[in-house]
Amino acid sequence: MKGNQRQEILNKELINYNPKRWRFNMPFKDYRFKIEDTVPALSGAIGKVSLVAAFAMAWAAGLSIADPTFVAENVRLEIVIAGLFTVLFCGFFNPYAGPPGTLAPLIPVVSVMALAGVHPLPLGILIGAIGLLISLFKFFCRLIRINGEGTKGGIILLFGILGIISSLEGLQNWADEAQAASLFVLLLVAGLALYLLLTRLGLKWLVIPACAVLALLLAAAFGLFPFFKTEPGLPILSPDVWWNQKWGIGFGLNMQNFIKAVPYALLAVVMWPMDALAITTIQEKCYPPEAKNAVICLDSTYTIVSLRNIVGTVLGGSQIAAVWRSFMIPLGIVKRPVGASALVLGLLGIAFGLFGFPIDVAIFPPLLWLVLIFGVYVPLIEVGLSTIKTPASAQTAAICVIGGVAINPVVGWIFAALAENFGIIRDPGGSRQISKNDKLITGVLAVAVIMAFIFSNAA
Repeated sequence: MKGNQRQEILNKELINYNPKRWRFNMPFKDYRFKIEDTVPALSGAIGKVSLVAAFAMAWAAGLSIADPTFVAENVRLEIVIAGLFTVLFCGFFNPYAGPPGTLAPLIPVVSVMALAGVHPLPLGILIGAIGLLISLFKFFCRLIRINGEGTKGGIILLFGILGIISSLEGLQNWADEAQAASLFVLLLVAGLALYLLLTRLGLKWLVIPACAVLALLLAAAFGLFPFFKTEPGLPILSPDVWWNQKWGIGFGLNMQNFIKAVPYALLAVVMWPMDALAITTIQEKCYPPEAKNAVICLDSTYTIVSLRNIVGTVLGGSQIAAVWRSFMIPLGIVKRPVGASALVLGLLGIAFGLFGFPIDVAIFPPLLWLVLIFGVYVPLIEVGLSTIKTPASAQTAAICVIGGVAINPVVGWIFAALAENFGIIRDPGGSRQISKNDKLITGVLAVAVIMAFIFSNAA
């Protein structure tokens, strides 16, 4: 089947996507499956393992956790919980919601929180409670509307740039340790050539599995293979075992710990709209204009994310939840709705956790970093650039990127929104219209973000 014919079929399914909301949906009846659904599911499972591992390692370093099984068992716990939530909600009861993933931009802040004496359990509960309140009042959609063309493009570019920088550093560090400098260069050159070839052939949806196979083959040619150490098993589901033995810090449920967590909880929640904005913009750019139902419902998404954050944290998880970005970005690129692919993702995540060895393959550095670079972050750069259409939007995007790289992603975002919504950067076309209420929301949000950032750094 030719590429254009395939795209017509996928576009038609996006336009006709209409499963039931908050009622049971039958797979194959209420939504269909396509081979493309496996691609974002594989990407999401790989990305989830790496990001949870990064969270767990950051907390382990910050809190001096000595348990050698802490990271691997925490990854198993988090990916199984995420898989269950994804199957239950996004696969069966609300296929309009994005699955709950990991808030990657918060990982660098973990060391600061640990130094400030923030306890991860009160933090996670507080983030989930704030998120539920905002979702209850259906405020997340309003947060998205205050972002104009330049802010949207800037946020997507910022995520892409930060992701590529981080991935290159991770791959370089691994190559140095493995004494494989030539493999580092070969992986990037071969990955770029593969990406360009698949783009040329109209098969970009195959980038992630193709990069995974390529990385394993090239590493094997240099005598380097994944190290299998995670045995099959069930996750530990006892909060007592996790907080008193694995974490070794107790439950910490007192007023003082909740107060310490407040600025960081605010910082985490205001990061959520950035994730959602990048994802919904990609969907809107990649999907036909008539495919409104295929774009995720933000308030439903963050209701699930908030609940998942509370459940995961109480059971001992180390991550902070957000939209599953490493799943949603490829989902938009391959032009699929949530339902079928999310069901595959959830089942794949549960399988990763129970069998154990897929976790070892997924975190094998050549595979991990090559997939993230060319399967997630390079497409983000492309979409971000295509979103910027005028000199004014380019200036706004530049503010977002510079502020995000130099200070903090949230600060870069809110500076860009202020510049765009209050006319600091004027669009000669005058196409940007914003209400007084949305200007007020922008101002209040800016004060909250800046205060949370100041308190988090002063703590």
